[in-house]
Amino acid sequence: MSELKNIVIKPLHGIPNDQNTYHFMQETITILASEEDTNGAFSVVHLVEPPKMGPPLHVHENEDETFYIKKGRFIFLVGDEIFEVNENEYVFAPKGIPHRFEAGIDGGEMIVTASPAKFDSFVKELGLQVPKDSGLPDFQGPTPEQMQQLVNVAEKYNYKFILE
Repeated sequence: MSELKNIVIKPLHGIPNDQNTYHFMQETITILASEEDTNGAFSVVHLVEPPKMGPPLHVHENEDETFYIKKGRFIFLVGDEIFEVNENEYVFAPKGIPHRFEAGIDGGEMIVTASPAKFDSFVKELGLQVPKDSGLPDFQGPTPEQMQQLVNVAEKYNYKFILE
């Protein structure tokens, strides 16, 4: 008999609160479903991105990611594909494929799901826990030390940043 793994066996109701909201570089991220909540099957976050910002090109070696746009417009690069993505649209970024996104001139919000879970732990390790209504962080761009910390911690989660 084979053993089933990553089975979620209880209902889950993710509510933004002061214990699951983080400033992560320029973003505000609220963890709605964590690795602990889902037995490692997936994680779900609500991400708020300031105007004309986004993460550097990167790869998740073990996780697929989905992005559902709640507010604003984004440009996504996934592999060789470029997508202009509007509210109520969806993007899938398979594991092992370099990707990045940038919010439009008004910023934006999205729901990000990572499967299996680990992205939530990455956010917890690098982010600063803040009250749920704290808004976006005052971010002036990453310092060389912040970028080095990001790259170092990313390796632990099998993420690779492709910095120019």
